[in-house]
Amino acid sequence: MRSLQRGFGAAFVAIAALAAPSAAHAATDTLVQLDYQADEQGGCVGEDELRRMVTAQLGHDPFRADADQRLSITITRTDAGFEGRIVWTEAGGRQVGERRLSSRSRDCHEIAANVAFAVALQLQLVERGASNAEDDAAAKPPPNGDGGNRVPAPPDLSAQAPANPPQASPTPLHLAVGAGPALGMGMTPDATAFGRLFVVARLSRFSAELAADASLPATLREPDGNGVTVNAVGSSAAACGHVSLASACLLGRLGWIRARGTGVASPSTSWGTFGEVGARVAATWELGRFVVSGHADTLVMLSRWNVVLNDAVVWSVPRVGVLAGVDVALRFF
Repeated sequence: MRSLQRGFGAAFVAIAALAAPSAAHAATDTLVQLDYQADEQGGCVGEDELRRMVTAQLGHDPFRADADQRLSITITRTDAGFEGRIVWTEAGGRQVGERRLSSRSRDCHEIAANVAFAVALQLQLVERGASNAEDDAAAKPPPNGDGGNRVPAPPDLSAQAPANPPQASPTPLHLAVGAGPALGMGMTPDATAFGRLFVVARLSRFSAELAADASLPATLREPDGNGVTVNAVGSSAAACGHVSLASACLLGRLGWIRARGTGVASPSTSWGTFGEVGARVAATWELGRFVVSGHADTLVMLSRWNVVLNDAVVWSVPRVGVLAGVDVALRFF
């Protein structure tokens, strides 16, 4: 009988020893509510992905909708890249810590990874402090006899901000190549479809673009059946300034017009060269590595050019032309 009692006693001690680490770990897990805001339409990670990033680094899911403490994370776009803001709030609504992270990359995933790393590391520091406090309380109960089970408040994020994970050196200069359709008015006898190819380099709030464009042929006919078919091509340069999604540019364009007679016995072809200056307004959206923009250009000819058929002027190129379209570009860095 005594040997049987000793066996049950040894088994109970072994089970308690195995259960103790799990109980201690559960007691020190810090649970928080997550309030996450970011521009997911602009390519930022969603809330579910951010949760997975933190959970993968921490080893457990710290987010609960009914937790007393709240963790607010906001990722916003800046002129230079992105900024992440982390705010820790107690159950009573008192803010106990705040930290800001910034990234000069135009890819929102980089700042999201930095924020997830900072949150996971901060939670580890809080849990480690809670575990140490419980160990101290078990060794020496406090005089007020509350058992020492109070978990310490999270430390000030600004005072004990964890180091950022290694980052690639930011590249301030961004290069993109793209193309897009446009509608030209006042550049051929009728409103005509254009196609554009361009390369653009951007540095902070400023960018420069080199482009080439060409139109579909447009035909102007006279009452007697004679006519002229006009093609327009050009190359342009633009210098732009950016504020948030909007931009304004100064333009210079060198254009060529090709006119060929139709419906005549001896058709002939002639070329005209002219210069234009003008301005552009545009709105730009970045979707990961893709850049989509809508633009409207106003161009003023520096000299007049006429299309002559049978010794008569059949069309005078308007002094002012408009080119409006949508561009899609791929950013390389």
